[in-house]
Order: sequence, then C-alpha cells, then structure tokens
Amino acid sequence: MGTGLVIGMSVAMILIGSLFLYLLLKGKKAGQPRDQLEIIGAGLSGLLVISAIALMIMATKSSDSRSAALDERPPVIEDITLEVPASNFSFTGLHDDKEYDLSEFKGDVVLINFWATWCVPCLTEIPDLNRLQEKYRDQGLVIVSISDEDKDLLLAFEKQLPMVTSKMRFPELIDLPSPFTGALEIRPSSFIIDRDGMVRRYLLGARSYDFFERAIRPFL
Repeated sequence: MGTGLVIGMSVAMILIGSLFLYLLLKGKKAGQPRDQLEIIGAGLSGLLVISAIALMIMATKSSDSRSAALDERPPVIEDITLEVPASNFSFTGLHDDKEYDLSEFKGDVVLINFWATWCVPCLTEIPDLNRLQEKYRDQGLVIVSISDEDKDLLLAFEKQLPMVTSKMRFPELIDLPSPFTGALEIRPSSFIIDRDGMVRRYLLGARSYDFFERAIRPFL
C-alpha cells in the first residue's frame, strides 16, 4: 500500500475518531456521570485516533527509509563490447555553430561522451577526458563531448570548467540512431568508435582516466 494512501486513511481515522469523541462529549457537563456505553465509545474513539497517529508515523518513517535506500544505490554502470557500424548523425560546434557529421571523423579513434552540466558524474569525467585528449591527440584520438543544453549555458559553464575536447551540442531535439539511441536519457554515456567507423565499446556511467585509457589503447 502506498505511503500517500496510508497517510490519507490515517487522517480519515483521526477525523472520524475526533468526531465521535465530540458527539459523545457534546452537551455533557463536567462531573456529570456517563453510562457504560458512552465510556466504551469514548475509549474506542480515542484508541482510533491514537492508532491512526501511530500508523501515520510508521508510514512516514518507512517512506524515509525507502528514500534513503534509493539515494544509497550505486551509480548505474555498464560496459558492453560491440562491433556495429556507427550510424551517422549531426551535431553543432559549440563555438563555431558549424554543423558536423559523425562520419567526418572516420579514420580517427573517436570517443563520444554524452554529458550535461547538471550531471555531477559527468563533471567528474571532464578533467580526465581533457587529459586523455591532450595525451593521445597526436595518435588520432578525438573526444567529442555532446550536450543537448542551451548554447549560452554551455559557454558560461566552460568558463568555470574548461574543456579541451571537441565541444558539440544539439541545437534541437534529435532522435539518435542505433546504437546511440537513449544515450541522452542516462548520462554520462560514452561510445568508442574505431578508425573504420565501428562502435567497439558502450560505457554507461562515469569512468576514470585509467579506465578510459585502457579502453581506447587497443584501437589507436
């Protein structure tokens, strides 16, 4: 039974119990004797109110416990080995507003990283991706960082946390082709594409510099 329903029932029980108490005590003067039926009714009404309050407290604590458990869940991490063609799609350069196609990068090893400024795990990856790009640029590694956020927001963010990767954005909503479908739903998500344009790894969740380095080396 849902917490909201339990709390709603508890409130109703409190109101009913309080109403019965009011009706039983209404018109009775202090010290005026009460018959046995009234005493039993008052006791049951009071018990109903107390039980409802206890039920509400337990439901609230149970809800808090479930929320805490959800907060403590480990981050979503997947690592899937693939060997499928990288379907082409377009994106726009953050600084030059030029439209690029993924196919233009064929011949390089491409690491596409889908990220967002609101995604805390994404932000932890940025320094490592910067370092990776600087180290392996001359060996043909191109890291493409793509966000679907507003251009002005991304430019303002970059002033706070500079990025040396190829910064791209989607100026409007886009349906990504397979195997990139859903990449914007859970972030960060990354794809490693070899020089022949084949997607070789799908990485869901934040990764360290060492992990990324081990992942790209076989394709350089």
